Amino acid sequence: AAEEALVVPPVNDFEMHNLVSEFPGTVRTAKFAGKVQLIVFFRSDDPASRGVIADWNGLQKDFAARGFTVVGAIVDDRHDDLIAPEVAALGAEFPVGHADAAVVAAFGGPPAIRAIPTYFLLDRDGRIAASYAGFAPLARLREDLDRLLDGLPLAGPAGEAAP
Repeated sequence: AAEEALVVPPVNDFEMHNLVSEFPGTVRTAKFAGKVQLIVFFRSDDPASRGVIADWNGLQKDFAARGFTVVGAIVDDRHDDLIAPEVAALGAEFPVGHADAAVVAAFGGPPAIRAIPTYFLLDRDGRIAASYAGFAPLARLREDLDRLLDGLPLAGPAGEAAP
């Protein structure tokens, strides 16, 4: 019998409490529909994650005009009041929200987020094109972003194939 390909539904919209702005509100990914998105699950109290914020800001600056955005998703059981000051101190130039169980489930649940950080690269249709557990090499992310933004398939394995 032929194996059937696993069909992963697009991650078209999810909502998180906004941790970047001092104004109350939410991060809604439907706002970024039609864009390539890099969803980064990380912790604001993780020194290694804090160390790569500048790289993520650089991706945002370099690729935004081509239809790209970074979206940070904090995975932490602590209350927003404790996390928000840490996030504010990061200097993130992209939306960062507090990922609840529903957001984590949209990406395959806790088993899919095997490391901090874990990245999910979404194509313009909201489908997971690639995932990267741990720190993805910046050169590889840039290469994969260039290809997706040009409407091309990814060249070879990118961290891990989409589920």
